[in-house]
Amino acid sequence: MKTLTLEDYQKAGEEFWPKYWYVAKELGEDAKPEQILKVMEAVGTVAMKLKVEETLAPFGFNKKEKE
Repeated sequence: MKTLTLEDYQKAGEEFWPKYWYVAKELGEDAKPEQILKVMEAVGTVAMKLKVEETLAPFGFNKKEKE
């Protein structure tokens, strides 16, 4: 496996840092990096669950009938 390049880090950072700073702002200026990362994981779990529900539901008998 090849090592990660600076370009790989930059590309990942474009997605990571806005999320990190959003959570840091919500937690306040006294938040430690460990706390921010833990909350990011929890919020990411909720976001993924919502995205899956949005993508899959409703189906079968749960569909709303068109009027």
